[in-house]
Amino acid sequence: MDVHSLIANPPKLHTDGRTLISSWSLGREELLFLDGNVKPGQNTLETGAGASTVVFALKGSNHICITPDEREVTNVRAFCSQHGIPLESVTFINERSEYALPKLDLHSIDFALIDGRHAFPTPFIDWYYIANAMSVGGIVLVDDLHIWTCELLAEFLHTDEDWQVVRESLSAAIFRKRREISHVEYTQQSYVFRRSRQASAAAKIRYLAGLLRRRNYALFYYTLRVAVESAFKGNFGVRER
Repeated sequence: MDVHSLIANPPKLHTDGRTLISSWSLGREELLFLDGNVKPGQNTLETGAGASTVVFALKGSNHICITPDEREVTNVRAFCSQHGIPLESVTFINERSEYALPKLDLHSIDFALIDGRHAFPTPFIDWYYIANAMSVGGIVLVDDLHIWTCELLAEFLHTDEDWQVVRESLSAAIFRKRREISHVEYTQQSYVFRRSRQASAAAKIRYLAGLLRRRNYALFYYTLRVAVESAFKGNFGVRER
C-alpha cells in the first residue's frame, strides 16, 4: 500500500450519519504533499482523522491524531490492519481538539494538519496551540478552505510575517513557520488592524449596516452622530473615552 493506491481506491473511513463515505478525505494534491514532505521519525500531529492518518502511518512519523469520533479511529485501525500498515508510531486521542491540545506537552512539531472540527472557534484554537509548539521551519496545512473559519485562518496566515505560504489549492493552504511566534498586539497584525473600525471605513459601514439589520436604531443614530461630530473635529473614527 502506498499513497497512489490510497488515492486510486479511497477508503471509506467517515460516516455521514448513515453510511460510510470516502468523500471527506483530504484532497489528492494534499495527500501527495504529505507523502512527499513527511519523513520517518518526524513529530507530526493532526486534528481530525482519515486517509491522512493512513499516510502519516505509512511515512513512519511520530504521529498524534486527535478526533472525538471513536468510529473514525476504529475504521482507520481496521483499514491499516487489513493492508499491513503499522500503527505503532501513531497515538490516537479520542477527544475534541480544543480540550485535548491545551493538556498535551507538545514541542518540536515538524508537520501539522488542521482538519478537525470546523465550527467557530475550533480551527483558531487548533492553530494557536499547534503554532506555539511547532519547530521553526515546520509546516502547517489548513484544509477545507470552502468553510469560512478555515478560510479566515488561512487569510490571516497569508499576511502574518511569522509564516510563509508554501502552496495553496482550491481546498487547502500550506504554510511554513519562518520564526518563533511574535505575539504582537493587534495594531502590528495588518490583517486585523486593516479590518478594524479604528482604521477601516468599510468596517465602519459594515458595523452600521449590522446595527440596522439588528434593528438597533438607537445605537445606529448615536454612532452616526458621533461619527459626524468626530469628522468635524478631525478625528473621525476615534472612539470616545
